[in-house]
Amino acid sequence: MNEPVVVEIEVAAPTEVVWAFLTDPDELVRWLGVAATLEVHPGGTFRFELFEGQFCSGRYVEVVPYRRVVFTWGWEDQAIPVPPGSTTVAIDLEPRLDQRTLVRLTHAGLDWEMRPLHADGWSRYLERLTAVAEGRTPPDDPSRAYQGARAVPNPLAERRQP
Repeated sequence: MNEPVVVEIEVAAPTEVVWAFLTDPDELVRWLGVAATLEVHPGGTFRFELFEGQFCSGRYVEVVPYRRVVFTWGWEDQAIPVPPGSTTVAIDLEPRLDQRTLVRLTHAGLDWEMRPLHADGWSRYLERLTAVAEGRTPPDDPSRAYQGARAVPNPLAERRQP
């Protein structure tokens, strides 16, 4: 089994603030996507639109308020070989001194080919989360380069070309 993608970042905001950016659809889309439906309880739906026509979805597995949220993950576009519910994302929040929060995101179950795409994406989106949670303007949305395309590029398809 492949090692999970793990991304950590420290946010200069208390866990309650960071939690809202993970569980409130209006707050989530300030750093990730353009629309979201979140039923934040075990078995509830997790679905967001990264950009027009590009959806990620899954179901909540575990919810520990202000500490941990776990959901299944996948892309609804079949061009990306990570179908909905096929992988798992766990986000742990650890309170730190001075109202800071350590955010640890672990994405498990990705094939080795999909790990670089998701590691890069999560790193960039957690930078955006950090900015909005700290009251700053977030960096550009990394999906902007793909908007207007049919799908996020599949690294496997690029390798297969002669």
